[in-house]
Amino acid sequence: MHKVWEPIAASRGTVVLLHGAMAAASTWWRIGPALAGHGWQVHAVDLPGHGSAARFTGRFTMDRFAALTADRLPDRIDLLVGHSLGAVVGLLVAARRLRPVSALVLEDPPDEAPAAGIPAPVDRDAALRRVRTSNPAWTEQDVVHAVDSAFAVDSDGFTAALATQPQWDLADLVASAGLPTVVLTPPTGTGGALSAARPALRALVGPQRFVELDGGHCAHRACPELWLAAVTAFADQVLPVSDSGHA
Repeated sequence: MHKVWEPIAASRGTVVLLHGAMAAASTWWRIGPALAGHGWQVHAVDLPGHGSAARFTGRFTMDRFAALTADRLPDRIDLLVGHSLGAVVGLLVAARRLRPVSALVLEDPPDEAPAAGIPAPVDRDAALRRVRTSNPAWTEQDVVHAVDSAFAVDSDGFTAALATQPQWDLADLVASAGLPTVVLTPPTGTGGALSAARPALRALVGPQRFVELDGGHCAHRACPELWLAAVTAFADQVLPVSDSGHA
């Protein structure tokens, strides 16, 4: 899936949204239109092996995973937004110069890959109940998107990929990208994926661009208004609108 939301007003530029593991482009159903309302052309794509994207085959590396993702992105990206695994992929796209990128939004990037494969759900009704109970702040649409996206993942291929124990250094990637970057993450001890690299990232981006949102690992679902406020404020600062209407 490659979803595109056209800007409501004069276009400021291009935003790309990359989802996390076991999710899909549909996770951005509310964020995409909201950013388009701020004048951005917004693209959201399924990562390899997720949603309707091609299944991942061959030897797995994070660089190859990022390159396959970059092949489906616009030629130029003003604001690259990634959640969880998508944040790591976005960092690799920027740091490896796979696409020209102007600024980065990293929503709760994980320090490392899960130690084991993530089992695919079997019973949809049971999965819906579990996600609703675990995420009371989510709308029903978020719950349904999360469960249906998990069913669409190539779980065997993803488990095999994780078995290669992919590793990355978040601080090194942020430094290598060398771009204005904001990190959105829940407070320590509230279910976030960012842990060991937390002090290093905060030091790199600065305290004003290390934003704690009380929305757990998926703030764009749990507190979308706060998420949008943080992202649009960052974009207005680092990608200001010119007299021509473009960032």
